[in-house]
Amino acid sequence: MSTQLSNANDEEGGEASKSTIIGPLNFTKDSSTDPPTSLVDERTVPCMFCSNTYDFHTPDNGSDQCLAHLYLVHRLVVADVKEIACLPSYCYYWKEKFAHEPVEKYCSSMLLNQLPDGTSSPNEKYFLLSDVEPLDYELRQRLRREKLELVLTRHQFERTDRNFNRGCLYCRDYRAETRPEFVSHLYTKHFLLLGKPEHLVFVDELIEIVQDKLNRLICLFCEKLFKDRPTLKEHMRKKGHKRINPDNHYYDRFFLVNYRLKQKPEYVPIAKRKEESRVFASDSDSDSDWSDWNGEEQTTTCLFCTHAEANVDTLKRHMVAKHTFDFDQTVADMSFYQRVKVVNFIRRQMHIRKCIACGEQCPDYESLCKHLAELDHFRLDKEAGAWDQPEYFFPTYEDDQFLCHLEEVDNERDELSQEEGSIVISESVTASINLDAESLSLENFKL
Repeated sequence: MSTQLSNANDEEGGEASKSTIIGPLNFTKDSSTDPPTSLVDERTVPCMFCSNTYDFHTPDNGSDQCLAHLYLVHRLVVADVKEIACLPSYCYYWKEKFAHEPVEKYCSSMLLNQLPDGTSSPNEKYFLLSDVEPLDYELRQRLRREKLELVLTRHQFERTDRNFNRGCLYCRDYRAETRPEFVSHLYTKHFLLLGKPEHLVFVDELIEIVQDKLNRLICLFCEKLFKDRPTLKEHMRKKGHKRINPDNHYYDRFFLVNYRLKQKPEYVPIAKRKEESRVFASDSDSDSDWSDWNGEEQTTTCLFCTHAEANVDTLKRHMVAKHTFDFDQTVADMSFYQRVKVVNFIRRQMHIRKCIACGEQCPDYESLCKHLAELDHFRLDKEAGAWDQPEYFFPTYEDDQFLCHLEEVDNERDELSQEEGSIVISESVTASINLDAESLSLENFKL
């Protein structure tokens, strides 16, 4: 998903044009739609072999029913099923594979002396689907990464989204703007503990489940049914049951900690454990393998539009072709800190819709681009000094990758200046001295 500059509304633009310093902005992603809550449709997950479908999205253990069906009817066992990050996606994938290729190609065959129901029967054939198969292993790894990315994106959205606007489960006159406010209100005002807001994800679904249980007069903790709402409320208050049941593993999906990437524990010999437990053991003694690290590729955004590139040289060529602005030529004779000011100045001027050359205020982004193109103002006046102000030491945007590449441009000049040596001249300090106070202080030191 391509990044884009966060658009300021008219009020922000007006206020920013009057002030000299603005807070850091963000290169935000397109928020026109809410992030998804699942990788695939979990309401109608198909069997890998037949037309049966199962609902994995309800607390009725649809996944257990599907796995039981695979074993009892199709004699297929999925190994380490709890380590599969998204079982519905897993079923969709193998459904398509088994539709065109035999199951023996990807599964290990086993001969057991009993039927699926436990009845004795010699040489009954079963199949085991595990990550021993390279295709299965790659699928599990990919699902782990995709699921973690989805959860983190959703968690960030739920922490910052201010369009929640939902009424309380108890006091109908209260409406929360954000999900963390809603969860905190339930605990501080009604002592209903769902979890710490910063640890929760898929909060909307969790609230729906809690509300449904309360409407059906079911206790959240012990899950017993009561005859009326007053009796249920009194029970939950006296028994301390105003919280979800930690033994119900369906709630695990709502806690961020359960999506951590877990690695299988490896056996470490006792001698090796003693060696690693030495008090003065250093990190250099151990071999660190980072070959499996898949870092997220950082992109750099254009100074004038939303175009982004992973390679900064490609981005500079884009600015020359699209905006007739040669960054390297513009900052050729500038120091590193002056280049930082130039980047932050252009970022801020584009944000508040002002020309970088003449400073003319434009009503919107389109008018500003038209003004810059028609008057050939995609240039910086080096002599005017509008950009050479201390306020532009501070980044206009958080995590501005353009600033990270300035060091690479200036490395050679820094090395030359270090070889030649630099002279630091201190500024003269003017200080006024109170003569009376000085005389009194000197008297204290007379013998």
